[in-house]
Amino acid sequence: MSSRERQAFDALSRDLVLHAADRMERLRSTVERAEIEGREMWERTLDSLRGLRNRASGHIEAARRADDDAWPFARARADQAMRELMHALDDIDGRLQRLAA
Repeated sequence: MSSRERQAFDALSRDLVLHAADRMERLRSTVERAEIEGREMWERTLDSLRGLRNRASGHIEAARRADDDAWPFARARADQAMRELMHALDDIDGRLQRLAA
């Protein structure tokens, strides 16, 4: 596997995890400030996002440590975990925006 591909993956995944952490912090702040019904449910939902972020981070780390033969599979798993995290963030963000409107 090309070292450029691995470096690009490392940079992209690092940026995505940082972006996800920023979005999660904004969502948590929104939930804390808003007077919405079911706040505990929203807080549990945000906690589940943290679990998805940890899962993605674990798969990213596994891809970083994988040897060249295992790297494509490890990267595919990390990519999938990152997609799931971003989809969940988009979904929760949209639901909170609709609630605030």
